[in-house]
Amino acid sequence: MTNEQQLFDGLNMNPSRGKDEMYKDYVIRRKKVKFILKKYKEVGRTTFQSIFPEGVTIESMDSIVKAEQEK
Repeated sequence: MTNEQQLFDGLNMNPSRGKDEMYKDYVIRRKKVKFILKKYKEVGRTTFQSIFPEGVTIESMDSIVKAEQEK
C-alpha cells in the first residue's frame, strides 16, 4: 500500500453514487473530493501528511476550510 492510498483511506473517492446516497449528497461529496485533490496537488504529499497524520477525511478538510474562513 502506498503512502497516497494510506493518506486517502478515509475518503470515499468512488466516482459512482452509493446505493443509499442521495444525489444532492453525491454531488457535494464529489465537489469536496475534487477540492481536496486540487489542494493535495498544490501543496504536496509531505504537507498533507503533516496536516492529516491519520489520513484525510471530508470532515477534517471541512474544519480546516471553516477555520480559514473565520480568520
